[in-house]
Amino acid sequence: MNRRIPNHLKSRKRYAIIGDGECEIWYFQMLKKHNPSLPINIEPKLAVKTTLENQFKKIKQEFYDSYDKIFWIVDYDVILDQTKKCKKGDKPRNQEFKEYFDEIIKYFNDKVIVIINNPCLEFWFLLHHQETSRSFSNCGQTEKYLKKIKDFQKFEKKSDFFIKGIDIFKLTEKNLKTAIANSKKLGDFDFKNPTKSVCEMWKFFEDKNIKSTFK
Repeated sequence: MNRRIPNHLKSRKRYAIIGDGECEIWYFQMLKKHNPSLPINIEPKLAVKTTLENQFKKIKQEFYDSYDKIFWIVDYDVILDQTKKCKKGDKPRNQEFKEYFDEIIKYFNDKVIVIINNPCLEFWFLLHHQETSRSFSNCGQTEKYLKKIKDFQKFEKKSDFFIKGIDIFKLTEKNLKTAIANSKKLGDFDFKNPTKSVCEMWKFFEDKNIKSTFK
């Protein structure tokens, strides 16, 4: 027997979360789990390590026509690390990403939102508890400060921490408004100042289809 899809589900917007980090995917999976009333379908994609070029191609060629909005989440410390490791003659990763970013702003800004975390997603969790603009050289240093917080003393980049045990969204939801406010104060990422700590996760929560849920 074919079951009819309820109208309220048919009308839901389809949102894709693009990123090569498992932590980002796990975070949005838990957000979706605890907020089934959201007027959107959140579909995390690319929970595997892949190149910037591959991510950008998938956004343009595979996902753009299939989703109402796409959020591309980037940990900038990874780009900086890859830039340092580039071989002579190769295009630096930060330059490559800047070209993708500029193309999105010029041609796809209506539905592709780039979210840059500098250095990484862990900084977003730190902002749930602290208002800080401290410059972290890498994600490892960020984790060191994050683990000073009681809720994150046992923090690990493993599914046991994010989804099977503690549940990352349930752990952080009580301070979500604080994190949004703290991250907005840091402003947007500036390619001319790539060492400045920035967290643009607020751009997701400020989306008109999401904002009302987290008032």
